Amino acid sequence: MIYKTFKVVLRTMHKGQTEEFAYVYEGNSLLIGRASQHSKADFRLYNDFVSREHCRIYMEEGQLLIEDLASKHGTSVNQMPLVPGNPCHIEPGDSITLVNGLIEFIISIDNDLTMDFTPVNPEFLQTVAINEHLQTVIINEEAPIKMPTKEFNCFKLLYENLDNLISKEEIVQQVWPERVGDPEQIVTAEEIASLLYRVRKRLNGHFAIKAVIQKGYYMESIHSFNLSDLS
Repeated sequence: MIYKTFKVVLRTMHKGQTEEFAYVYEGNSLLIGRASQHSKADFRLYNDFVSREHCRIYMEEGQLLIEDLASKHGTSVNQMPLVPGNPCHIEPGDSITLVNGLIEFIISIDNDLTMDFTPVNPEFLQTVAINEHLQTVIINEEAPIKMPTKEFNCFKLLYENLDNLISKEEIVQQVWPERVGDPEQIVTAEEIASLLYRVRKRLNGHFAIKAVIQKGYYMESIHSFNLSDLS
């Protein structure tokens, strides 16, 4: 079976404004709702007309579905209003609108970041050797990759939790333990993004590090989703 990862993009009304997006894949659910102090939404919208738990997008047996959660102002797919509680199948190119068209999401597949996933043949699995004393990583018996302490600790955390989501807080605790709990030395999102960028460059394409909006990051082996190149 081939699994896909779909990209849910918030289409902004203002030209030049940065788009927000999140990913949905098998076993993952994306709750869209109004941003508030106690919001449980994965994709939070700063709009008073959006319900706290407005709608949910999820995958089930390879099918992408959306369900309106009895929102006050409704959810539509391609201008067709959804019946609350009745899941509706959606595909790339479909337009999802909230609050009578005031807010729009587009479903797509970003081939630069997300590719088809095929179960890995054991003969293609990566071999990884980690030397904590030397802070080096050897992948597929190639030349050792030497990493500074922060990059090495970040890689080790993500690799030991391969394919599992790691929160920003966990990264901070692993990489910047001396700054945890210090209000004057808060680790910024820019610092984390810069660190992950450097780790990606060190790995030279052997692993991918992906972001999940408002949740964290996860690492996966390139071979787990790019085996089509070998056929």
